Amino acid sequence: MKLNKIIRSIGTLAICLTLLSACTPTAPKEAQPAEGTQPATEANSAEPAQAEPTAKMGGYKIAYVNYSLGNSMRVQMQEEFIARAEQYKADGVISEYFITNSNNDISKQISDVKDMITKGVDAICITAASPTALAPVVEEAMNAGIKVVSFDNWVETDNQTSVVRIDEMEFGRIGARFIAKELNGKGDIIALNGISGTAVNDARWKGAEEILKDYPDIKVVGSAYGDWDYAKGKAATESLLSAYKKIDAVWSQGGAMTQGAIDAFNAAGRPLVPMVGEANNGFMRVWKENMDKGLVCAAPGFSSAMAKKALETAVDALQGKPVEKEIVMPIESITIDQFDKLYNPDLSDSFWVLTDLSKDRLEKLYKK
Repeated sequence: MKLNKIIRSIGTLAICLTLLSACTPTAPKEAQPAEGTQPATEANSAEPAQAEPTAKMGGYKIAYVNYSLGNSMRVQMQEEFIARAEQYKADGVISEYFITNSNNDISKQISDVKDMITKGVDAICITAASPTALAPVVEEAMNAGIKVVSFDNWVETDNQTSVVRIDEMEFGRIGARFIAKELNGKGDIIALNGISGTAVNDARWKGAEEILKDYPDIKVVGSAYGDWDYAKGKAATESLLSAYKKIDAVWSQGGAMTQGAIDAFNAAGRPLVPMVGEANNGFMRVWKENMDKGLVCAAPGFSSAMAKKALETAVDALQGKPVEKEIVMPIESITIDQFDKLYNPDLSDSFWVLTDLSKDRLEKLYKK
């Protein structure tokens, strides 16, 4: 009797196991995942953190975190960002964009970035009030999954998507090469520097020195800090003109200072000599007005489209395209050959002549 009961129990158990097996779905031998995802097999379904969601190809929210609109170049760069952002928006790539300005307040800019993190933006383009003070909050944004591209005044951290900048040393080299050529490698020159101790000032002068060391017969007889300002540049030049009876050229870090130098030479009745300016409409106007007095110049500069490039880099990164960790925008040199093509007498002195902006946008910004 006991043996019969055991046999019947084994039979019943076998039937139940068979039914259970029939009710359990069988995983496919080879699941084909959607692009950008992993197959939902037992191995990875237990670890969802390893799955990669399909990349969003549009509808991004992007922030432009600015530290200042204190000069026309900064205004023009922001306009470059807006123009490109509007194109992206029309194409459905961007759903909305935000613009902040901290007016040189580092704490306010840090707060602005934190606000963008809270808003859940997909990317931040930032030109920083401080390369070091903004680093922690940029890293915070990156750790939150936000792409960050710093440009112009960039942030010093490896934990960012990309840096878009110019080679400030090349600015100095261009001016020094121009002077060396105009003087045939021999003469006495003066130098008008920017703000003492700033990274831009030091880099531009270092670039000039790199070239001038190859011309031992070119002597820098005097130099002064003009703070990139017209009045200070003019006053510095007046002092140097009083100190040196022979000045064969002026190497300068900025167009406004060079405008002051031109006026100082004219007021002192001294012949105009080769001078380095900048790619700004105001400087080019003064250059043109003094061409008949023999003034020859070079005007180094960079395009305000740097902000546009930062935005395009952020979008590329969001779309999964490869982006360079560092993008160096070119420094261009305007000489008399390019003058008529770039100088615009219908626009104000504030216009920076190297730009990607349309004629309509430029007229709205700078029409006299």
